[in-house]
Amino acid sequence: MYAIIRTGGHQEKVSVGEQITVDRLKEEEGATVSFVPLMIHKDDGSIVTDHAELAEKASVVGTVLKHFKGEKLEVFNYRQKTGYRNHTGHRQPLTLVEIAELRLGDAVERAEEKRAAETAQKEAIELQKKAEAEEAKSAPKKVTPKKKAPAKAATGAKAGASKTAGAKSATKKAAPKKKA
Repeated sequence: MYAIIRTGGHQEKVSVGEQITVDRLKEEEGATVSFVPLMIHKDDGSIVTDHAELAEKASVVGTVLKHFKGEKLEVFNYRQKTGYRNHTGHRQPLTLVEIAELRLGDAVERAEEKRAAETAQKEAIELQKKAEAEEAKSAPKKVTPKKKAPAKAATGAKAGASKTAGAKSATKKAAPKKKA
């Protein structure tokens, strides 16, 4: 399940456990923040956009993790032929928020439950891999006989001489004699 929320004049697509940066909020670090959901997409594929239903039944709750400043933006104004130059910088104050809960009526998703399910799944996969590795170690190894390389032809003066001698004699016979 995910939601589209409105915060600071922006719209953000959020899901449970996700961390987002928003314009600076007044709340202290560790405080909970509630956002206005504009749309909620359920796991079954249905989408809720009715503002009355969202206002009554839906809520998106986040936790403020920290306040910080964004990257510096440099602003340089210049007017030619007048000597006007103005150079300033700006760092936008931002807040890092983790989405802790997404609720629509009875359907509730929480970040803690999602993390617990993910860690349990990872542990199950690791245990399965360990079991497969132990099984592979304890299983008897099959010994496969090595295939013998094909025997090389005997190399010697006789073998080479017979092949070349026959070829030379065939060429001598085919050559016609010239008359003078």
